[in-house]
Amino acid sequence: MKKAMDKESLLSLCDKIINKDDQVKIATLSDELTISQVVKFFERQNRNFTKTMIQNYVRVGLLPPPFEKRYYSKNHLILLALIDNLKEIYTLEEIKAVLKPIRNNPEIFEDDIIKVSDIYNNYLAMRKESLYTWKKLFPDLFDNMEILLKKDGITGDEINKASAFMIALTIMANTVAMKDLIREIINEYIQKDS
Repeated sequence: MKKAMDKESLLSLCDKIINKDDQVKIATLSDELTISQVVKFFERQNRNFTKTMIQNYVRVGLLPPPFEKRYYSKNHLILLALIDNLKEIYTLEEIKAVLKPIRNNPEIFEDDIIKVSDIYNNYLAMRKESLYTWKKLFPDLFDNMEILLKKDGITGDEINKASAFMIALTIMANTVAMKDLIREIINEYIQKDS
């Protein structure tokens, strides 16, 4: 039997994600990694990259080419980590469009408006803040949802399944709405200036 979802378990899941350390551990690495070393580095961090994926990111202009046509830097690794997070929801074209205004020359990192390491750290901080906001909303959302489900005649074990479903559906609806908003921002403010 699956565990029942209640407010405490939902808040515990939020804390688990908030406290998850997603920071890429690159401090001790050199700035001269081959593509095979990059793949192995990410494997040790439980992230799935292949040589083909990385080469594709370079080909489509999402990732600058390796220097001397062979070596990847710490900035490459940081940008790959960000792409890895964002590609769960966004297409490579959407990610590229969002990054374009702050990356003056997509072939190099040196003239970026915001350093790649700062972009990644800001992204992680904003992601945590977003989850904190949701965590504050969940208790009231959960209570309102339980009232509605009981009003609909759902009781017992079914209320646990229906509660988990409604919470998941609510988050999915929010994700879809946010993706729609991203598309509008790209269309109205990022691509218009290009």
